[in-house]
Amino acid sequence: MSIKAKRIILLVIVIIILMLILELLLRPKVIRQSFADSFYQAQKYNKAENLFRKNTTNNDAAAYANLAKSLYKQNRFAEADSAISIALNNAQDKKDILYDRGNIAYLQKDYQKALKDYKEALLLNPNDDDLRANYELTLRKLQKQPNPQPLMQQNEDKHKDEDILNILKGLDNKESTDRQQQKPKQSFKTDKWW
Repeated sequence: MSIKAKRIILLVIVIIILMLILELLLRPKVIRQSFADSFYQAQKYNKAENLFRKNTTNNDAAAYANLAKSLYKQNRFAEADSAISIALNNAQDKKDILYDRGNIAYLQKDYQKALKDYKEALLLNPNDDDLRANYELTLRKLQKQPNPQPLMQQNEDKHKDEDILNILKGLDNKESTDRQQQKPKQSFKTDKWW
């Protein structure tokens, strides 16, 4: 290889590195979002939370929804509820946020609020099977009459509740995966150099 070809290759590499540095400087929110998504997928929710929190500027609905999901996964439901409410107030498309808020309410045993959120989300997205399953599960919870039960029956109910929570978390993870697969690549309004 000639010296001229080596210089051209080196120049191209330097230009690419400079463009990457420029991208990092001009769009740090995109980089943070990418890292936060990676942490979230790796179930490192506290690290994801920190990065999602840094992106919650200008009442960005997606950033607040992501923050709420990371808080929800850490069982910090009151904080998650606060973040999801901000996301809901600023969102254009509310169905996924209502679904997540319903999950938060369900885990706080606020079944009335969960049912209301699931119902609103179903009106916006009637074909979502996970959403319908959560709605029906919550409706059954509300229809149960609390009767005094023997201690053995209470233990069985506690195990059933744990099973239901596991199913709900599984459905939430499946729904999240399905959303990721259906979601088009992030379309940030920039002129990409590549």
